[in-house]
Amino acid sequence: MGTKAANQIPCLLSNATFQGDVISVANSMAVLAAMGQGHGNVIVADLDKAHLAGVQSVLAIAQSSGSQEAWLREVKRQHKSGYADHLELLIQRNQEHLSFDSLKQRLHRGGVSLVRADMASDSATELAGLAPHGVSGMYVSNIEMYLGGFLDKANTSINERQQALNTFKNNIVSLMGAEAFLIRGESVGMQVHNKNAAINDWIPQVR
Repeated sequence: MGTKAANQIPCLLSNATFQGDVISVANSMAVLAAMGQGHGNVIVADLDKAHLAGVQSVLAIAQSSGSQEAWLREVKRQHKSGYADHLELLIQRNQEHLSFDSLKQRLHRGGVSLVRADMASDSATELAGLAPHGVSGMYVSNIEMYLGGFLDKANTSINERQQALNTFKNNIVSLMGAEAFLIRGESVGMQVHNKNAAINDWIPQVR
């Protein structure tokens, strides 16, 4: 499906909620996916506790805010202003696809799940239970670099790191529905794959 700019990702994730559930790592894209106007649930899966806590805080502020403007003001007050400015900019660029009311409704009905999961291990099976029919869209950021950081801390060998990435890919593909897409980062831009391309063309490599 080719390379996409980062500011196009919210539109892709939002549209995916019309087809089914969406999985995202814990960053601003997870929040924007939860603003999608479709019926699908949003699953925020990450190994980093701090990242999950940050998304949880931003969502909690949304629940208690009466308007999008009030929400973003409070996010800016409680979090780094740069994060809030980036979030606001992406919302403005994709405003026809995103809805604060949809975010509130999704949160009210329990349509957002935050899960601490190592996608390169058997713990990813928990995500399959949350999306039993497979997901319609997935955003994993620059997973080779991200996962590599955790593996560096564990002093794993090159072979072990490559095996972890291969397991991650297998877990990701198993979660994808037949018509799903995967968004992942590379050195330039973001790559978007359909399921067949994710299986055949994506070769995770240790960074």
